[in-house]
Amino acid sequence: MVPSSSAVREAWLTSTATAPVGTPLPGARELISASWWRARGTGLDPDRLLPAVPLDDGALRERRAAHPLAAVLPTARRLLLDEPLGVPVLMAVSDVDGTLLWVEGDGALRRSAERMAFLAGARWSEDAVGTNAPGTALALGRPVRVRSAEHYATAATGWSCSAAPVRDPATGALLGVLDLTGGDDLGRERALELVRAAVGAVEGELRVAALRRRLTAPARPPAPHLRDDTRDDPPPADAALGVLGGDGVLTVGGRARPLSLRHAELLLVLLADGVQRRGAGRSAAALAAALDDRDLAPVSVRAEVHRLRTVLAGCGAGAPGVSAAPYRVLGRLRCDALEVLEALRAGRTAAAVAACTGELLPGSDAPAVRELREELAVGVRTAVLEGDDDAALLRFARGAGRDDPAAAAEVLRRLAPGDPARGEALARARRLGVA
Repeated sequence: MVPSSSAVREAWLTSTATAPVGTPLPGARELISASWWRARGTGLDPDRLLPAVPLDDGALRERRAAHPLAAVLPTARRLLLDEPLGVPVLMAVSDVDGTLLWVEGDGALRRSAERMAFLAGARWSEDAVGTNAPGTALALGRPVRVRSAEHYATAATGWSCSAAPVRDPATGALLGVLDLTGGDDLGRERALELVRAAVGAVEGELRVAALRRRLTAPARPPAPHLRDDTRDDPPPADAALGVLGGDGVLTVGGRARPLSLRHAELLLVLLADGVQRRGAGRSAAALAAALDDRDLAPVSVRAEVHRLRTVLAGCGAGAPGVSAAPYRVLGRLRCDALEVLEALRAGRTAAAVAACTGELLPGSDAPAVRELREELAVGVRTAVLEGDDDAALLRFARGAGRDDPAAAAEVLRRLAPGDPARGEALARARRLGVA
């Protein structure tokens, strides 16, 4: 729900000032409610809130020239500014810390936006300005739409914006955000879909550019290589780690082998590192902290890695390996949980829901696993509740969200009278006390 009056917004402000932290704001979308509470936690005053403009012209030029999105600006402009939406719009491009590097579009709208410091050089991260589409998209790592009074800053309440993060196709690392901003008449699903499509096109162009660089790079002689027992030859891509709904199964060449919980934790943490930090690896001490918050000794981690290598060696050709410290996974190993997260980050909600077949390592209490488990569970739930894929929402409500009152209520709200699934949805909603 978008507040249609100052009274509703005032109720939100009062709630975040007086209610227990995390209490849902009356009538607010869950995404907005959570974001407002994060903003309130930083001490930001919504009535006095305007972002700083830390970059002068020289620093802005330098940051623009060095930013990888500079090369794909023509594509973003063509898709976001040349598309006839029927209303004036601005396109904004931020870097990974929320600083706006480019703000382009309708001249009158741009001058109006500058009065609230929505201009190149200003930092619109969530921790600086509270709830807003570019900043909240960065904070959550997913596409976001924020309408009018859903903005935390009072100065931004006359605006609506849709934004989506852009990632490096090679590493998955965040590069920044594409945003489409305008008046309240822009707060429609079409704007968000357009931004998602533009991000897909931009990331595709970045992928093609990287491929061209590799194809045209001069060949280099192979580096000297010393073999050891870590078997660093890349295996085929038929090795998969399953960590959803159980303690962990490694499948190699079509044969499934159950893993101990600790070995599944080790492989999952190292695989997640490979995605997020591009294979930098972890020391024994860092792995110990990721696996146990009760001062697990690094020597115990080294011993467990040695045992894991023995298990992997017994899986035959195509199994992955684990390097010497800093530890990382060697070879190609798919992981069901990380594929769900990848689908979420790409905005493929239906694929994420279909692939999310259970809780992530439910028996694990490792800190790094708990963090990934929460990211996955919250990500899937938020995507289906905030998205427009009714089929994905229904599938979620029948599976992982079968005991989720919000999902039950949302399914019932969306299903039209006479829909074959409405009786089932009504029964679930009554069971959960929301109908």
